[in-house]
Amino acid sequence: MAAISVEQIKKLIKQIAQERDVKEALVEKALKDAIVTAIKKGKGIEGNLIVEFTEEGIKPYLVELKEVFEEKKRKEGQIVNFDRFQKLEGTVLHRTRSGLKVKTEKGTFLFKEYPADRTYEGGERVVLVLIPLEIEPEEVDYYAAKAAKETFLKELADAIKEQSYREFKELEGDIVYGVVRKVLPSGDVVVDLGKIDAVLPKREQIPTETYSVNDRIKALLWKVEKRRGKPHLVLSRTHPLFLRRLLEKEISEIEEGKVEVKRIVREPGDRAKVVVLSKDGRVDPVGVVLGLRGERVQPISKELSGEKIDIVRFSEKEDEFIKNAMVPARALKVVLKPQEKRAEVVVPDDQLSLAIGKRGTNVKLVHRLTGYHIDVFAESDYKKIEQLKTDEG
Repeated sequence: MAAISVEQIKKLIKQIAQERDVKEALVEKALKDAIVTAIKKGKGIEGNLIVEFTEEGIKPYLVELKEVFEEKKRKEGQIVNFDRFQKLEGTVLHRTRSGLKVKTEKGTFLFKEYPADRTYEGGERVVLVLIPLEIEPEEVDYYAAKAAKETFLKELADAIKEQSYREFKELEGDIVYGVVRKVLPSGDVVVDLGKIDAVLPKREQIPTETYSVNDRIKALLWKVEKRRGKPHLVLSRTHPLFLRRLLEKEISEIEEGKVEVKRIVREPGDRAKVVVLSKDGRVDPVGVVLGLRGERVQPISKELSGEKIDIVRFSEKEDEFIKNAMVPARALKVVLKPQEKRAEVVVPDDQLSLAIGKRGTNVKLVHRLTGYHIDVFAESDYKKIEQLKTDEG
């Protein structure tokens, strides 16, 4: 049987990478892992093993800690000439009862054998030795062919899943775009992100929105998890971070850090409050974010199905902060009762309903922002109450 050449291997890797639309490095790693598995199983090897694709063909190497290999040879009465061996530098991840875990450019290895008198610390650099495995080239090719038939596709599928997980894990907390593929009876929506599906749970949807198949959708990639070895992506359109990301995209001063978003609270689809602070005394954070007649937040409000967005100026003074947070109503007076964690807020008579908000939304959001329970009084009523207190006093 003719030996498997490096040209054949590279051609196979390139072909599969194109067919699967993945990187060649991913296919190469999966093929190497499959061959390693086949050799270890066939030869009964329990230690660390890697294979390299060289001009001479497939070359397997045992991987050992330099100190362990040197000690073994010393006990055998041999002096090792390390110039004859390839070496590999690694970083200690941690040491446990199961062994010493070391990360290298060729992968992560677990060494069950290591010097008992050595204390390995996380981050410590160690040297590994690559020892050519004593095996005939024909036997290596046999195991390579066996691996290609039996385990390579599984290794590749697992590698693709892992790559997909890592790619999307890096995007966690960012905005993603997709197309509705399915609406489940539960109300959850399956969204096609191109390479992978994600789910937009019913609880993460804006209550007033409905979705149909083929609708385009923009959402926060909220969670990227693994379930049964597969990536599981969860989207959200109700999370405060979604609004923050939309603001960053729409308003350059926020993206550049000139204006800081301190906090966001939302009643999705109804109203949101965004607390802002200027990093430059010359910049009015509220005016910058709102724009002329609110034109800068209007596209964001539209994206959120008409959710009204109040921009609140931050203040270290609690009474002033509560006063600012009552927007769109104008607070005339704020009386704090810190021990009860309550605040009495006085507003013009014609703004009482506005201050409370539809279904109490405005005062709920102010409470969530400030931590104070808000009692709202019309100006005329408050004056009467104060007059009664004076008369009784």
